[in-house]
Amino acid sequence: MNHKNESTAKKAGSGGPDRNKTKEQLIEELNVLRERELDRDKIRMEQSQTKLELKRAKRALKTLSSCHKAMVRSVNKEDLLRDICQIIVEEGDYSMAWVGLAVDDDKKSIKLLAKSGNTDRYFENMNMNWSDGNCPEGTAIRTGKPYVVKDILSNPDIMPWRGEALKQGFSSVVSLPLMSNGRPFGALSIYSSETHVFNEEEVDLLKRLADNLVYGVVAIHTHKKLNWAEGEAKKSLSKLRKAFGAIIQVLEKTVEIRDPYTAGHQRRVADLARLIAMEMGLSNDRIDGIKITGIIHDIGKIHIPAEILSKPRALTSIEFSLIKTHPQVGADILKAIDFPWPVDQIILQHHERVDGSGYPYGLSKRDILLDARILGVADVVEAMASHRPYRPALGIDKALKEISDNRGVLYDRDVVDVCLKLFKEKNYRFEN
Repeated sequence: MNHKNESTAKKAGSGGPDRNKTKEQLIEELNVLRERELDRDKIRMEQSQTKLELKRAKRALKTLSSCHKAMVRSVNKEDLLRDICQIIVEEGDYSMAWVGLAVDDDKKSIKLLAKSGNTDRYFENMNMNWSDGNCPEGTAIRTGKPYVVKDILSNPDIMPWRGEALKQGFSSVVSLPLMSNGRPFGALSIYSSETHVFNEEEVDLLKRLADNLVYGVVAIHTHKKLNWAEGEAKKSLSKLRKAFGAIIQVLEKTVEIRDPYTAGHQRRVADLARLIAMEMGLSNDRIDGIKITGIIHDIGKIHIPAEILSKPRALTSIEFSLIKTHPQVGADILKAIDFPWPVDQIILQHHERVDGSGYPYGLSKRDILLDARILGVADVVEAMASHRPYRPALGIDKALKEISDNRGVLYDRDVVDVCLKLFKEKNYRFEN
């Protein structure tokens, strides 16, 4: 071979695949790449599902809270039922809601008591009864249990009723029995234009709404005021607090799925903030609010890419700017929920500093809620004392030195004093 041909052969062989690799090795590498892509797709799907579950839980809780207020102010049964249906549609963003009464006649018919939303000619074209399974309401009344259809189009058990529901644009429905003395006397039905809407948690929250609605109807029917006996009011409040607790757990897990390196961070911050609030003599209700807020104070991190949250090196200025958006995102997510505390504002302000050097708005002490100042100190101490992807734990001594050195500059004087007292005099320590 002459020099020219030899040069041409070298060029032809350069830049191509590694010819020393066997076919089996190349296939194995290809399979590894495919598995990685499948893993990424799975993570993306799980994140998308988590966000959707969060949205639905927020919607149900917001609806429950608004309906509870309507029950307190309503003075007659007709107004109560109408208001509840309207709130479900407007606040809960559902397509239609209606309440039906089981009539003990020959046809076992269901009488319409109240409705709201997309009801155009729907009830005129339907012959609903509770003697068989021709409609969700009939099934709920007959069985005394919630009946859920997650996809109306694909459910073969509801043929007589499905066509009219699809014509109205309904894709899913939950029908909740209204129970008195252990027996169903009617049903509350909620329709959505989306499929697969009513998961177990959302149905449980809406079932609480149906139970509370029964209390209201019974109270009015027996000429009692809707601010029922104190015991019943306490039960209702207890149920509402349990509902809040369930949502808080969902929100907490959402953050930890996205950022496993800080698993437990929110709980530890919440516990320290709770104790600081107790030492400062705040009311029990306010302490509860600070604890709840602490458990979900980083919910805004679901907006930040996971690769930034788990980056093993220092963040760039652009990446840190993105991290700094999480208080605003968290506040935006939670402002629709009618918490009995200013949870969204506390989360929005927990990175503000008393000298105005914090973010996102550079507020100074007089504009920062005390609750947020407490949470801010607890957050700094726990973060410095714990391991992070980009650095090992700095230790509790350095964390306490940070707040002590910046007492009255970055952090509230009184809050810092109480925090130092907890660690140095009362031997407080973070739990693993």
